[in-house]
Amino acid sequence: MKPDRPGDRASAMVGSAMPKILVVEDEMLILLDVADTFREHGFEVLEARDGTQALAILESEPAVAAVFTDVTLPGQVDGFAIARWVRQYRAGVPVILTSGEVTDAHAAAIGRHEPFFAKPCDYAAVAAYIRKQLTASA
Repeated sequence: MKPDRPGDRASAMVGSAMPKILVVEDEMLILLDVADTFREHGFEVLEARDGTQALAILESEPAVAAVFTDVTLPGQVDGFAIARWVRQYRAGVPVILTSGEVTDAHAAAIGRHEPFFAKPCDYAAVAAYIRKQLTASA
């Protein structure tokens, strides 16, 4: 069952026993670790290796309930651009940012809109945080 509206994460939660989480990470080993951890915590995981692929998934998968994205990604679409897209087109879907290196520009942008977990981080704690966000909005 797909949600009634693309940005309605409460409907996404009700329509699926396993909420869909989009994980955007260009480092393959980290992507595999995060995806495995999120699956162990009851999420269906969609994976993207860059921002362009992430936006394509978001445009084609209206049931994505949350996004966990690295800030620094290859290509022209970084994690902040993904977060802006989600705010504009999928309002209400939480975006959680992560990075192992934060520039001054990143530091200025982090915390304005999205929660941030510095790498290395406890992906089980991130999964619990996402679950809490989704449960609170359902």
